[in-house]
Amino acid sequence: MKLFDSFFIGYLLILFFVKISRFYGVDIGIINSYLTDLIAVPTMSHLGSYLISRIKYNNQIYTYPLSYLLITATVLSILMEFIMPKKSPNYVGDYIDCICYFLGILIYQYWHKPYILKRAKQLIEY
Repeated sequence: MKLFDSFFIGYLLILFFVKISRFYGVDIGIINSYLTDLIAVPTMSHLGSYLISRIKYNNQIYTYPLSYLLITATVLSILMEFIMPKKSPNYVGDYIDCICYFLGILIYQYWHKPYILKRAKQLIEY
């Protein structure tokens, strides 16, 4: 399993683009508000799967089951949209962000995870 597969590189490029646009004060509208939330769960899930594959499973492929993704999105929603806004003025609770976290599950479950498994199967066949 590769850490820097095309999906993960895409996530990082999106994060970089949004951070740069915020730094320079460029308003990119809805992309600035929700795109990072949409890719949060897939990004964290891929990184976590990679680390687990390397550390626990001796470089064998590991991907998170759907139940873990649901837990991740739920915890992220509670932490970032309910708890943190009460603790710091830098955070703003937004229910649409919660929706984006759960939509991010679809990205990982139906596009990224099958891509990882397909690449692993291709490597085994060689």
